[in-house]
Amino acid sequence: MENKTIDMNLSIVDAFKKNFPDLDIKTPTWAVLGVTAEFRKLQVGDIVLFPIDSYNYQTIRSTPGTSMVPEVLNEGRQWKTKLDRDNKSVAVLRIA
Repeated sequence: MENKTIDMNLSIVDAFKKNFPDLDIKTPTWAVLGVTAEFRKLQVGDIVLFPIDSYNYQTIRSTPGTSMVPEVLNEGRQWKTKLDRDNKSVAVLRIA
């Protein structure tokens, strides 16, 4: 999948900062890999945007509970997802 070169609306960063004020939230990147690979490469505070025309919303939402069980149970990783209407994507923020 080719990396998106379109402009990005950064309002999603403000939305996440409102809910997680103590987290150092970084500038989002566009997803270019598979869903699980994108989740695995996130560091705490990273945001990845999955364009809704290229990725399945339910797959993104279910990934932590299906494909990422070892990371969740053994490492304590956590993510939050939010529909990003401005960028026509699903935003995923790693919070732990």
